[in-house]
Amino acid sequence: MTVLFTRVKSIVLALVLLIPLIIPFGQTAQAYGVANHENVIDIGKNHFVVLKNDGSVWSWGDHEYGQLGVRLSSLESDKPSAIRKQDGNRLANIKSIAAGGDHTVALDKNNEVWTWGRNSDGQLGYTTPFIGTTDQMTYNAEPTKVMKNTVEALKAIAISAGEVHTLAVDESGQVWAWGSGKFGQIGKEGRAITPELVPGLSNIVAVAAGAHHSLALSRDGKVFAWGRNTNGQLGIGQSGHINPMPKQIERLTGIMEIAAGDNHTIALAQNRTTIWAWGSNFYGQLGDGGREERLHPVTVEGIQGVKMIAAGNDHTIAVKDDGSVWTWGRNTSGTKEARTTPIQIKGVNNAFAIGGGGANINSYTLAIHHDGTVWKWDQESYDSTSKLPIFKPVSGIDEVMKKIDYPFVQGGQVLFKYIGTSDIVDVQVSGSFNEWDDIPLVRSGNEWTLQDNLPPGKYEYGFRVNGKWMSDPLNIDRGNSSAGEPISYLTVDQYATEGPIIDDKEVTFTYSSHDYNGLLEFDAETSYVAVKGEFSDWVEIPMKRKSNNTWVVTRTLPPGDYYYDFVVRDSETGAVAKERLDPLNPNVVELPISREKRNVFTVSEQILTKVPVENVEIDRGSTMNMVVGEQTMLRALISPSNATDKTVSWRSSDSSVVSVEEGILTAHSQGLAVISVTSVYDGSKSDMITVFVEQQDGAIGFPRPGYETFDAKTNVEPNKVWYIRFNEELDINSVNRNNVYIENEVGERVSVGHEISDDAKTLEIRLQGDGAYTLGATYYLFIENTVKTKYSQKNLKKKYQMQFQIRL
Repeated sequence: MTVLFTRVKSIVLALVLLIPLIIPFGQTAQAYGVANHENVIDIGKNHFVVLKNDGSVWSWGDHEYGQLGVRLSSLESDKPSAIRKQDGNRLANIKSIAAGGDHTVALDKNNEVWTWGRNSDGQLGYTTPFIGTTDQMTYNAEPTKVMKNTVEALKAIAISAGEVHTLAVDESGQVWAWGSGKFGQIGKEGRAITPELVPGLSNIVAVAAGAHHSLALSRDGKVFAWGRNTNGQLGIGQSGHINPMPKQIERLTGIMEIAAGDNHTIALAQNRTTIWAWGSNFYGQLGDGGREERLHPVTVEGIQGVKMIAAGNDHTIAVKDDGSVWTWGRNTSGTKEARTTPIQIKGVNNAFAIGGGGANINSYTLAIHHDGTVWKWDQESYDSTSKLPIFKPVSGIDEVMKKIDYPFVQGGQVLFKYIGTSDIVDVQVSGSFNEWDDIPLVRSGNEWTLQDNLPPGKYEYGFRVNGKWMSDPLNIDRGNSSAGEPISYLTVDQYATEGPIIDDKEVTFTYSSHDYNGLLEFDAETSYVAVKGEFSDWVEIPMKRKSNNTWVVTRTLPPGDYYYDFVVRDSETGAVAKERLDPLNPNVVELPISREKRNVFTVSEQILTKVPVENVEIDRGSTMNMVVGEQTMLRALISPSNATDKTVSWRSSDSSVVSVEEGILTAHSQGLAVISVTSVYDGSKSDMITVFVEQQDGAIGFPRPGYETFDAKTNVEPNKVWYIRFNEELDINSVNRNNVYIENEVGERVSVGHEISDDAKTLEIRLQGDGAYTLGATYYLFIENTVKTKYSQKNLKKKYQMQFQIRL
């Protein structure tokens, strides 16, 4: 008999169906992606290097061995200068930099490596002219390309520099090293004047070089270490001087970033709540509250929500999600004393990049503010009153390169990207923004991309790579589903769809390169946007680039009609900015005399008076009772009735007991929760109600012991059809009403049927006959582990339970 039915899409469908697809086999977490290990600032012993937006490299500090890459008559410089090649032109098109002890390394957009500075042990990767009476004075002050052999340049995706050795990851994920191998830090003892492969490593995405030890991070989040281990900086549970063979740090998994100081090492876990540290701890650089060296990784105390990490010689640095910079270790207290736990460096609250370095008693930190300016901390940088560490601005350097974050969001345009290897044949993305349908990405070499327009909101999503589910390796904002599966988060902020936006007399102008010519910012290379018009006497008013990669400025204007346009400098205009019409404003006029075209808008004579909210009240008493599985709606009564903005926000003190969405309450478990409602207009008016939830007699337990569970789902259609995808073909004979079934709140079975879809991997569960779920009621879907695969007859590894509630 053929059964006909209608496929009903739902966000619930894919979250429940896509995730179990991979549960039987488990997944390995992915390290933070290849494109996100590119440094824009770094510090050597006493020299500083910064990468600017235009791809040029700037440096200052100690120049004794030519490590600044500039032609100077002195051995040091306190003024940032552009690094130049032998032909006198600036070193250009650079995308990543690294500062060694007394040498510097750069990686260009062609993935070619350049080095300059001291070459006492071959750390530049080539032979330099003999200068002076000993080879300790051998150096090269001009950037020179590192060759893999006599005719082929070394191609790399990541670089790092130690005191006298250099590391690089090639395009196939192998590690190359050159320089001193006194402690085995280049994968062997002795020297390597040119790049040599480090044995035993593959699928690597990042490297970190300490003074005399080396680290590598694999794509699956594992860490490998080799070289000097006198202070346990390899984290392998023992100490020893010479260790040429890379060893995996067994107790360390799920890592997204690594960094190395002189004799200590740190790693950031993918949950971004844990920083691991090991090695020397004489100055408290491990941040565990003590000063004992550690042979195994220990956790840094008192810091969470970490965006990135860096290490100086004997201190450690971290940037939190809010852009604040924290440090611990040598000289970090602000009074030249050591800190054994994190302390904030004041003065910069919106950092997007950090670098650390130093030697002997000197410790340095650089931070890049979101506006592209450079800030420096050293042992002398502390507030004279509080004695706490504080950043000081570095003059003569700004417009530091900001790495492209993925997904790249520009207004409503979102670009997803996955960087794979040659064995990747299929990459798809799915999320709450597309009802969890798999959408294929487009391949170009080993890169996969997809661009789409999304409305403002917060979304969950992930990638399916060669059929395996994973979070987005290029997105730092990630977590786990309730079943423990990796998932990524995406936020699309509010953006303008028309321009300018006029609110009473406040006029907000918005410019986006994508609105103008369809180019995202990193292709458009917009460096300057201004608005000018009659309101400014045609003087340019610079606009600021926002985090969503649009340019915005707001001005308060008196009533009247105004002509205006934008002034833009980007890759199309070249060095000279040019005038452009507002692509969001269709109102264009031609001026009568000049015949020039201008946009026009009007600020109304009528002054709009905003009526504030005086009171918010929930349409119930102060308490109410519910039972598990029940759903009800609350209303917020706003006074006065003519308030300008009646928008309110709802919140539950415990969403596991009662969740609330736009006033709709859902009771999930026994207990109590306080539901509050607050006016959005000023946030000062609110009301609350206490909800007591009881368990019905005979009710289904959620979660049921022994079952894997997923987040409770709401707003499900009353004729819902479930499609459960597995990663192997199913044995339909193993599926029956006793191992795949649905029950209501009191344990009564719902009559459902099962069928295998054409792909033989998708199980369909639907109501029998003309049945429908009861509106507002809660149900539970169970999948027992007696379901088997078709050929291997393997059982599911776990049993699953899902709670869902039918919409009202």
